[in-house]
Amino acid sequence: MTPITTLNRWLHKEGGRLLERFLQPLGEPLSILDADGKPLLGVSLDHPLANGVRSPILQDNLVAGWVLSLPGSRWGELTASLIAYLLDQEMQKRALAAEALDKYRELHLLYRLSERLIASPKPQLIAETALSEICSGAQGAHGIAALIHKDTQQIEIIAGCGLSADLLPEALAPDQFIGRVIQSGSAEISNDASANHYFRDLDHETVSLLCAPLKSDTRVIGIFVLMREPTRPFTGGDLKLISAIAQQTAPAIEIAHLHQLEIERAWLERDLQMARQVQSGLLTKQIPAIPGWRMAAFWRPARVVSGDLYDFIHLPNGKLGLVVADVTDKGVPAALLMANARSVLRGAAASIGRSGRDSPGKLLARVNDVLSQEMPMDMFVTCLLVILDPQTGHIRYANAGHNLPYLRTQHGARELKASGIPLGLFPDLEYEEKEDQLAPGDSLLMYSDGLVEAHDSRREMFGFPRLQDTLSSLTIDSRMEGEELIQYLIGRLTEFTGPDWEQEDDITIVTLSRSI
Repeated sequence: MTPITTLNRWLHKEGGRLLERFLQPLGEPLSILDADGKPLLGVSLDHPLANGVRSPILQDNLVAGWVLSLPGSRWGELTASLIAYLLDQEMQKRALAAEALDKYRELHLLYRLSERLIASPKPQLIAETALSEICSGAQGAHGIAALIHKDTQQIEIIAGCGLSADLLPEALAPDQFIGRVIQSGSAEISNDASANHYFRDLDHETVSLLCAPLKSDTRVIGIFVLMREPTRPFTGGDLKLISAIAQQTAPAIEIAHLHQLEIERAWLERDLQMARQVQSGLLTKQIPAIPGWRMAAFWRPARVVSGDLYDFIHLPNGKLGLVVADVTDKGVPAALLMANARSVLRGAAASIGRSGRDSPGKLLARVNDVLSQEMPMDMFVTCLLVILDPQTGHIRYANAGHNLPYLRTQHGARELKASGIPLGLFPDLEYEEKEDQLAPGDSLLMYSDGLVEAHDSRREMFGFPRLQDTLSSLTIDSRMEGEELIQYLIGRLTEFTGPDWEQEDDITIVTLSRSI
């Protein structure tokens, strides 16, 4: 039977259905072709995938078919290896059908492993299936299957059969039986082993042991350890059979592990995208429209989610609060903390607003008292709060450790200084409160660290002086404000960092301009 005939027949029998169940969670197109390039399973050749990468399905050094995948995808090569492995089991099943009963047990196990890999591709289930068949075949044997973590070299027992005792750490030493198998990658038998050298809480003084490595192309990824009473020693036949099973089980476990990691990565990516949508929904989409004033906001996370926040809070008597805040760190922890800080800030603003005391300093003090009770260790929130009276252009502001805002007038740009400790570090703090005036043509810039702390290829920082000079260089007559001003600043930042820059921190910008 030729490899191509085996591939066609296998796909038209149980193989096609099993492969579809395996490929469906990957979320990317794959196609199975015969040796001549004719589609057997997956997308048709008029699909854009037709121009993808072909990975050969090899059987006895012959090309039995191809797996067509997108450029850059590792799943084409892995799927081709998987199909080759499954076809090999099919070929072995036919070749071994007439052999002795012990060979039939090996064949039965290999077939079940193939089916288990497709039906529920998890390393633990594959190891449990293999170990169960091993213990059944090696009568009276008990055992464990363990994986060796690549980075830490720690042993993790993932399956057991009639053996509840734990492996002792010293059993893995290179001068011990099991440790020697891990180092050499060759199966061994020890029929008079001291039990207390290898296992914890085992009744026997001596045991018969068989240890077979689970090997990938580059390293030993795990072990099978079988144990029997010393009166029932393991034989060379046992060693040969279990070594063969271990040899076939190892790639199945490795591919299943990669498959599981890919599914978990896909789920994590979906969760992060959902978190970004939720967080983005918390940001004010409708910029306040106030006659005589123009406002704009910009928000771009360094990762999927952000620790930055901007907000516009309507207060009594027509006043408006403008907020820019930044949580230490980035990613999901910062995003969760920022969502909480936003809720506390809005709640405090509503409470202070009802009392008629629209004091930015008192508002930040109240928010700080709440956050300091629940803030995780080594995290805090910087926050700038500006309260605008649109009728007069008068502003009052308080700053909890945030970047100083810039007021741009006909005389240039200057910092608005107010001191204060970041929110959430200590309770019972007071925040300095300052005030200023925006005349017609003036504008206010509020921003987060991501703007000024960006670096170019020489690790030079964009910095506060450069930002101030950039603002001062704009004349009032240029009428650059709102979205145009934000895009101008982002453009200058891009020119400074260069086209290959990878954003280092979240960037948030809010502008407020008074019409002339």
